[in-house]
Amino acid sequence: MSQAPIKAVLFDAYGTLLRNEDMMLIPRRIVADHGLTVAVDEVWRAWSDLYFEAAQISPFRNLREIQREILQRLLRRYAVTSDASAYVDLFFQVTTNVVLYPDALPALDAFRHLGTGIVSNADQEHLAAWNFTLPVQFVLISEVVQAYKPDPLIFRHAVERLGLLPHEVLHVGDSDVDDVLGANAAGLRVAWVNRDGRSRRPDVPAPDFEIPDLTPLPALLQRA
Repeated sequence: MSQAPIKAVLFDAYGTLLRNEDMMLIPRRIVADHGLTVAVDEVWRAWSDLYFEAAQISPFRNLREIQREILQRLLRRYAVTSDASAYVDLFFQVTTNVVLYPDALPALDAFRHLGTGIVSNADQEHLAAWNFTLPVQFVLISEVVQAYKPDPLIFRHAVERLGLLPHEVLHVGDSDVDDVLGANAAGLRVAWVNRDGRSRRPDVPAPDFEIPDLTPLPALLQRA
């Protein structure tokens, strides 16, 4: 890890600063609605795999377009012929109903003296649903950059906005793939917020730091 001082901090939004309703609601609803005998976890994994694949394919599509395609494919996988529109709407209902984690504002306030920004896989539709203002210099979403994390492009855009070098920036996020893998590939230092004590995927490099929530972050940066 580079010993250069950290001059700015980027934050992921969902799962890091913002808590939304349980995403497992969608696969649970699919299983219940159609009397499927497969486990909800299996439907969740299949949906996640389809998302990661679709989000990295050119040309760029927003999340509503992607979810419309992959949820339809997911239903077909389980021989369900119904239209997926209701589940697309449910996805946006879940992901636009958000609240701040209790540790979010204290962490952001602690870094007012540094450059700060938010980097999120989100559409304008999500951003419009935020009923709060966060004390950061900018919010950068995938629909604007036309790239989804873990694509390093979105991180590079954020670093350019800060006017810094990648190794001078710490990215803080909860996804081992989107945040740890993506930020690492762009040359940033990474703090993985592992709120659930999950195991890191074997193909994801180790983060510079791993923390259970945002509370230890200010002290961690002082030591760094």
